[in-house]
Order: sequence, then structure tokens, then C-alpha cells
Amino acid sequence: MLPGRRAHLLRGSAALSVMLALSVFLVTAARQSDFFARRVYVPVSRALSGLLGWVFSYGETAAAEMLLAGAVLAGAAFLAQACVRSARERSVWPLLLWCFNGVLTAACAVFLFIVLWGGNYLAPKLEARIPLATGPQAEEILLETARFHLEEVTLYGAGVFRDGSGAADGGGFAAMAPEAAGSMRALREKYPDLFGGAVITPPKRAYSYPVLAALGISGIYCPLTGEAIVNTVNTDPFLPSTMCHELAHRLGCAPEEDANFTAYLACMQSGEAIFRYSGALLAFTYCYNALASPEYRAELWGGLPPWALDDFRRNGAAWRRYENPAVSEAAGKVNDAYLKTMRQPDGIRSYGRVVDMLIALYLERESGQGAPPRGGV
Repeated sequence: MLPGRRAHLLRGSAALSVMLALSVFLVTAARQSDFFARRVYVPVSRALSGLLGWVFSYGETAAAEMLLAGAVLAGAAFLAQACVRSARERSVWPLLLWCFNGVLTAACAVFLFIVLWGGNYLAPKLEARIPLATGPQAEEILLETARFHLEEVTLYGAGVFRDGSGAADGGGFAAMAPEAAGSMRALREKYPDLFGGAVITPPKRAYSYPVLAALGISGIYCPLTGEAIVNTVNTDPFLPSTMCHELAHRLGCAPEEDANFTAYLACMQSGEAIFRYSGALLAFTYCYNALASPEYRAELWGGLPPWALDDFRRNGAAWRRYENPAVSEAAGKVNDAYLKTMRQPDGIRSYGRVVDMLIALYLERESGQGAPPRGGV
């Protein structure tokens, strides 16, 4: 092996060792010290990610998509170059170095993820910070909560503008993205101690939406660029809650149930009917899916107004155009493993744990205690 290549391997191995050591230190220190997690790791992580979000807020195209596309193209170009050198030198070393560089690049991305975002999984969950009295409830209580959100769907959906075909029309992604940011700002102003202090900028549309749709992904938050990226395969009634979900990640709500609950609260803060309708659809859908009784489910589905049923069907049809069961199942398994690694033992089921919070909020409303107000990060 040439001396230059040997030196490159040594430098790369040293960099890998340093990143691994720092990652282990950060995670271990945060788990062992509540003070370090809450007062050092989490605030610094949120501040850095928020700063990146501000830097990359300009332009309509997500920097994360451009960087990923650039990385793929560069990787392919370097692979071709490595193949030519390998054939010329009759050696596998150029290909091995290409593999090593790929591992080093991936390790850098993981390290940055841990620094910029991983700490948020160690922060107290939203239900503890509000606080909400979550816990096991009888299915009848879940049914009552679902009925409440069915009433919201009916109330707010009736005020939504509809086009000539009867489809709910919020003006499309460009019109709703600034309102999503405004709703999140209004929510943070109402509960200033509840969320991180990152600058809130509008979400960006995903131009790779066919790929994301095939993977079953409706939105992504990229900590490396601080961007909330939304899949526009979603129809207008389902876009606002997805936008607010990804922006909730921007404010440090790492657990999926926290992001879902925040999205519901933010949508209800909006003055736009399409946002309140979207929040109601989000809450109703999760409560409906959590019901085990076929009779209860039939009652709720039968209680939906015809135009709401139409909105569900239109959104389902939009997603089926890109559906690939094998791909989405594989992506779901990867996401499940990722969530479990990040201290969410329920994995992808943690998305549905928002139901516990919705029930607790409903019971507080019924008891006259009102909506969430209190608790610091």
C-alpha cells in the first residue's frame, strides 16, 4: 500500500476513534447526570440545530435534499474512479479506500446527529413538563375522547373552503407553510417555558416526494440543516398537522408522541379553519385507530360528515399512487429500530402514544382545568 494511502487510513481511523469517544461521552454523561442533560447537552443541541435552521432557511429547496443528492453523485463518481484505479493497479486497495471513506462520511453524519439532535431524546417528555395525568384508561373514555374530536372535525371542517370538486382547499403548500410557522410561534408565546428557543421558519416542501411516499414518510426533520421537510403528497387537510409536527421537532420535541401532540395544539392555535380542521383530523385519526371495538369504530366512522369521508379518501388515493408495500415495510422496520435505539421502547408505536395525551387533555377540559399551561424544559 502506498504511504499516502496508509497515512489517510491512519488519519481517518483517528477521526473515527475521536468521534466514537465523544459520542459515548455525551450520551453516557447525559444519562448519568440530569444536570448535564437538561442544562448543557439539550440547550446546546437545540441552539446549534436552531442556528443551522436559520442559516438554511433561505430558498425554497431544502438544503438537506441538495446535500444528499450531492453526496450520492460524489459517491458514484468516486466509486467509478476507484474502479478505474483498481483495474489499472490490479489491486483492491482503491475500492477498499472508497469503502473506508464511505464509512468515515457516514460516521461524521451520525456524530453530528448526536451532537445536534440526540440530546433531545434525553429531555423530560412533554406530558411530564405540562404536566398531563396520562395512564391506562377504559376504552369508553377513549371513545368519549374520539367523539369530542369528531365534533371538532365537524365544527372546523364546515368552515373550510372547498373547490368545485368538493375538495378542502387551504391554498396549497406555499400558502400554508408561513401559517404553520406562525401557529408554532403563537403556541410558544402562549407557553414560553414549554418549547426550545430555536428560530421558527416555515417548513420546506420535499422535491423527492415520490421516494418519500414510497417509503411511507410524510415528513422529515433534518438536524444537520435544521430544516422541517414535508411530503406534499399529503392533501391540503393533512398538510398543516404534518408541517407543525416537523416544526415541533425543530423546537426540541424529539419523541413522536410529543411532536404529534404539539402539532395538535399548534393547529388549534391557528386562526385558519384549515389548520384547526387538520388538527382535529389528526386527533380523531389516532383516537379512532386506537379503538379495539369494531362497534365503536363503526359508530365514529359513520358519524363523519360526507365531506370529511371524502377528504380521507382523497388523501388515501394520493398516497396509493406511490405505494410500495415492500419498500414501506422495510422503511418502517428501520424507523422502528431507530426509535428504539433513541430510547423510545415502543418504536413506531410511539407515534400513537399521543392518544394518552389527548385523553388526559380531554379529561382536564371536562373537569374544568383547561388546556396545558405549565412546566419548564
